[in-house]
Amino acid sequence: MKASEIMTSHDLWVIGESSDVIEVSRMMAEHNVGAIPVLDEMGRLEGIITDRDICCRVVALGKSYETPVRDIMSRSVQSVHPDTDLKEVEAIMRDRKVRRVPVVDEQMRLKGFIALADLARHIDSRKEARTVAEVLEDVSKD
Repeated sequence: MKASEIMTSHDLWVIGESSDVIEVSRMMAEHNVGAIPVLDEMGRLEGIITDRDICCRVVALGKSYETPVRDIMSRSVQSVHPDTDLKEVEAIMRDRKVRRVPVVDEQMRLKGFIALADLARHIDSRKEARTVAEVLEDVSKD
């Protein structure tokens, strides 16, 4: 199975690098999401901002909520292409300990997102269920 077959490609909430923590936090709360891709002016993926980034890089350090997203976002984001095999997506989640992987085209424009929940929704067998459970366990380890 390919990434494009299970990725979420609708209701993708994105933000620009110059937006601040207040704006991205409100967006997360409004849409009940824990991560938002950060795009440049050309619509290319530049990074991702998570609720954890806000907690650890703003609140814990006493930074201003007006801090631009570009100053606290995670820049080293592992993305995949729509034709990437799900086994590779699972390996990325395990190895990088991430719960979400952006799906981009050749120009790094966001096409979708694969979250652990997307993997779980597409389980067809007990073996696949065990694999998703293993990915979840690996992602959750310290």
